[in-house]
Amino acid sequence: MSISMDKYQLLKEEFGSLASWVLWDKACGNPKSRENVGSMNWAKDEKKLIKKIKTKFVFVAFNGSSLHDGKTGHKQNVCWSNFHSSYEYGRDHKLRYAILGSIAEGSYITDLIKNDKSKTAKERVNKYKKNRTLLERHIDTLKREIVLLCGAKKPCLIALGRDTENFLKQTIEKDGYKVFYLPHYSATKPKFDDYKKLLKEILEKSK
Repeated sequence: MSISMDKYQLLKEEFGSLASWVLWDKACGNPKSRENVGSMNWAKDEKKLIKKIKTKFVFVAFNGSSLHDGKTGHKQNVCWSNFHSSYEYGRDHKLRYAILGSIAEGSYITDLIKNDKSKTAKERVNKYKKNRTLLERHIDTLKREIVLLCGAKKPCLIALGRDTENFLKQTIEKDGYKVFYLPHYSATKPKFDDYKKLLKEILEKSK
């Protein structure tokens, strides 16, 4: 199921600098390479883009990359550039490899925690373990994103990383959302093909 241009523009206006879609330009050569992973050509024609959008799944990572400033993206200065970094040590291409060609291609992807300037991931996780009120604010923002995208329907949430899974299961799962765990793509393991297999298993479970 796609979305209307009006819904798309509302999402873009509020979250275009913070979220994205699991759509990428393909690598011309090795599909496991970083080639074109930072390209935003796929997002230029919005009429074509919204036809590719799917609303059954939403991918949720924990927090934004330290290289993504929440305004200009990864220096591309365009909307939807989160999760599309060509940084030489980044692993966005691993996520691309797992998703392109699957039934999840075209899904929405966002971060649970937005615009947090904590110095380390551990510091950030501990903050939200202790401050549930602050966590709920971010959960409310996530819910608003989902409503803008899906209306009253509840998509399957694919939590990228164990911390994301834990926080989602402690909060939003009780509202009727199904939460599935997928290791974060930034980890060295599982390797590319195993990671793709794990995602495929999740997508089959959700049918």
